[in-house]
Amino acid sequence: MTLTASEIPSLIECETAARALYDYLDGRLSEATQAAVRAHVETCSQCASHFTFARRVLDRLPASLPLGGVSQPLRERIVSSLAAEGYGAPLQRE
Repeated sequence: MTLTASEIPSLIECETAARALYDYLDGRLSEATQAAVRAHVETCSQCASHFTFARRVLDRLPASLPLGGVSQPLRERIVSSLAAEGYGAPLQRE
């Protein structure tokens, strides 16, 4: 099957892929951004290793949380800290 130019995901850089990785894994990106991150991860061995690590972290995270979950103030502090470091910057979200 041959893809048309509009069907080929645009190329992105490693930094862009890394910043979008958790949103990608959570399925919170637009289809175009999801495709661009997937295409990058499939062709970049360095980013592929980050993807594997992030997937493992997310897979194990629920088992490591206390049964009561995380309090809203703690969640807000974590999100704020990540945002201050540049993570979670809005991309093309749905």
